[in-house]
Amino acid sequence: MKSSIAIAVLIAFVASGWILSGQFGDESRSSNGEATAAQADALGNAKSTSAKELMRVRVRQSSAQPMVNEIVVRGRTEASRQATLSAETPGRIVSVDAKEGTHVKLGQAIVRIAIDDRTAILDEAAAQLAQRQLEHEAASKLQQKGFQSRTRLAEATARLNAATAYLAKIKIDINRTLIQAPFDGVLQHRAVELGDYVAPGDPVATIMDLDPILIIGYLSERDVSKIRVGEPGYARVVNGDEFAGTIRYISSAAGEETRTFAIELEVANADYAILQGLTAGLRLPLAQIEAHLLSPAALTLADNGTVGVKIVDELARVRFVPVAIFRDSPEGIWVGGLPATVTLITVGHEFVQTGIQVMPVPELANES
Repeated sequence: MKSSIAIAVLIAFVASGWILSGQFGDESRSSNGEATAAQADALGNAKSTSAKELMRVRVRQSSAQPMVNEIVVRGRTEASRQATLSAETPGRIVSVDAKEGTHVKLGQAIVRIAIDDRTAILDEAAAQLAQRQLEHEAASKLQQKGFQSRTRLAEATARLNAATAYLAKIKIDINRTLIQAPFDGVLQHRAVELGDYVAPGDPVATIMDLDPILIIGYLSERDVSKIRVGEPGYARVVNGDEFAGTIRYISSAAGEETRTFAIELEVANADYAILQGLTAGLRLPLAQIEAHLLSPAALTLADNGTVGVKIVDELARVRFVPVAIFRDSPEGIWVGGLPATVTLITVGHEFVQTGIQVMPVPELANES
């Protein structure tokens, strides 16, 4: 009886041990499987995170191109010459022959002053001259025959010369009643009207010569030594039209206040298309240099305020390179200071720091 009970207890103990050992084995295998999967997931996430840490930036290959370096200054258009016509004889204006703003030719009548009694005075002077000529001829013949002294002949000669001068004076005065254009140009202003009375010295009209026209600018102390009279230049007026010309004058003395030197660019203006007083930009070419043509959006600032661009080197690291801006154009900005060929960051340069590694993506490539 006791042996049966002992055998039953042993069998129950063995069965319980087998059952328990199977459960623990499953848990162990399950635990090991989960650990392996977690490690695989962690490794994959690490690789994905490593790839995502490299920021993508848009890049473009930029190569230096030949560019004519030039000085650019602001200026204004101005007539090449201007004259104020004044009355040289007194009288009333009896004719106005040209309107303000019209083109006039050399010798064209502007206004006329009344002749008044000048014609009568001219006739009197002519008659007096004729008389003096007869007197001089008579005195000359008598002196040759010995009937008259040389003194009397000298007196007759003096009277003849005075009469000749008086007639010439009257003719000049009559000519002054017609005020004419001294050169081809534009009648900018007329100060008199029909019926006005003028005295010698009174202003009558202002004539401007707009062909050629001048573009006046001012050069700094640093640039004035780079330009010579006779060299070419270009002017662009406010409406965008550009004209070629020649430097005709450079000041030899700087302005007291601005310390700049005046310069004049002469431009042909046969059709008077360029008016006086327009704002204009002067481009004065210098030597040809190598430069990069960039979009203004590619420029950035260093912490100290230096202007430059960010590029990607051969190790895909970001570098900041200072640049010198030569000039701007409708196509972009010409800059110097870069190597002959660079990989320029065009998009994203404001979000990456110098020295970090990035993933460069060409401008024409599509991001995945």
